[in-house]
Parts: sequence; C-alpha cells; structure tokens
Amino acid sequence: MSNTKTICILDQDPCFSALLISRIKKQLPQYKAFRLSMDTLLSRSDLLLDNDYLLYNQHEISREELLKHCNPAKSPTLISLLAEEKPYPPKDVLMLVHEIESHLGLGMIPFPLDSNVQSALVLSFVSPEERELHVQKQISLSLTEFAHVIRLDIMPGIIMPSDPEYSGVHSFQNVSGISELLIRLSKRGFSYKDLPAFLEPDPYGDLRFGKPLHSDDVISAHTRTLHLLIRKTMDYLRTLGDSALLIVVADGLSFRRMQSLSRSLSHLEILTPLHIEKDYMLCNEIDTIVKGHNGTSHIDFPYQITLKKERKEA
Repeated sequence: MSNTKTICILDQDPCFSALLISRIKKQLPQYKAFRLSMDTLLSRSDLLLDNDYLLYNQHEISREELLKHCNPAKSPTLISLLAEEKPYPPKDVLMLVHEIESHLGLGMIPFPLDSNVQSALVLSFVSPEERELHVQKQISLSLTEFAHVIRLDIMPGIIMPSDPEYSGVHSFQNVSGISELLIRLSKRGFSYKDLPAFLEPDPYGDLRFGKPLHSDDVISAHTRTLHLLIRKTMDYLRTLGDSALLIVVADGLSFRRMQSLSRSLSHLEILTPLHIEKDYMLCNEIDTIVKGHNGTSHIDFPYQITLKKERKEA
C-alpha cells in the first residue's frame, strides 16, 4: 500500500470539487486529493476507510451520518467544507490546509535533536487577538513536551498581552522588570543566574518577562541587547537540567530586525493573513526571512473562523 496521504472531497458540485482539488495540490503537493460522489459513498462506503482526510459538505451529509459509514478502528479525519455561521460560505483553501496541518501536528514547536533546550521565534502579521490565540495554544502544547517554557515579547507594550489576574483581582501595577533588565544588560556584567528575578508567572503557561514600564522600552532597545537577552535566557534554561523552551513573540518590528532576531533562534514560526498571496511585498519579505534562517520553520495561518465562534461563546 502506498504511503501517500489521501484527501477525499465529498461534495455534490463537481466544479467546486475540481477547483478545490487543484488548489489543495498547490498547497499540499505530497497529498493525493480526489472527489467522492454521494452515490459512490452509499454503494462503496469502504472507500472512506482508505483515506486519511475527508472534507465533506455538512449541508449534504452530517458528521453523524458519515461516522455510521466508518469503522471506529480505522476512519479518516473529518473536516467540514463550510463555515459554521450564516451564510455558511465555503472555507478558504488555506484554512482547510491549516486544519489538515493541525491534525498532523505540523506547526508544533519541534523538540531539538542535539539539545534539551529549544528556542523559537514567532513572527506575527495578524491581529493581536489572533496572535494570542495561536501563542497560547502553542505554549499549552509545548508544556506537554517541555518541562519549562519562558515567553519573551518583543513588541510595543500596548499590543502585548494583558497582565494576569491573581485570585480574580486584577493588579494595575506596571510590570517593569523587563525595562530594568534591558538597562542592566546594556551596561554589561549581567549574569544569567540573576534572570529569575525578572520573570513572572504566565497565566497561560510557565514564565514570562511581562510588560515594560513604557510601551517602547523593548522595541527601542538595541538589537545587540536583545540578542544578549536571548543568549542569557538560553544559558539560564540550560542550567535547569530538564527540557526547556524559550518562545520569543515578535510583532510590529522592522523586517530587518525580524531577520536579525531569527538568526538567534532555532525554530521560526510565521503567522500570516489568510490572503497573503495578494500582498506580493509581504510575501517577498517573508520569503527573505525564511531563506535567511538556518533552522526549522513553519508558516501558519490565523484562526479567523474559529475565532468568530469563540467570540460568540465568550
């Protein structure tokens, strides 16, 4: 049996299916995509069992009905073709690709092969809300692989995540540890052993450096100082003796600074808008950053459709 992954399209419209298949092949060339008609499904339901993914039109057949045709021990991953909210438009092909990659585990920060300490840079070109949804999920997943996770935000303070609430009561006191730390680093002579004093609990994970005293304290710091902070943090994580991750989240920086920072971190993750292909300048800049990075990389798409649903339930 071939090791090629297969994607089955279950939709009554052959033109829509053909267009979707051609677009999926451009995004996932290693996959084989084909259409399965409803008549064929009813007469040969066993065809479902030989596929890895089934993209189905939930207005033509429900998930529950599909599961009746599947063997629980061997069934494809089911992904709906239409959005869950009115007027139920077809999902963008990049969103479908994102869902497939999420099921594959792509986009998870990989465990390093040559060390127990990993470093990752998340470059965000999406809204702060979408960025945080992604980063919080990444940290949660990473804590299943890494014993320690430290988050460092390199962005204007006004778009950093809010300070955590303790016991349901929000503290309005500014968190200025990162501001003092950057000053001390710029003067040299700072030991990584003193780093824990500048860390605070992360409400979604382990530890973080928190917000600066002034919005531009971090982004106005010299790039050399930021590289030094990353190196000192990595030195500290290596002393813990367990698997550890430094995740740097960058937003609102120049492309030159992004490219410079990417050289200090092993894994690169880039969050892009759904329709990035329409912005040729952004595509070229991202391509330059990826080509200049020596480690692993992954380009991820935002959770726009999921985000709307979560807003409604909130």
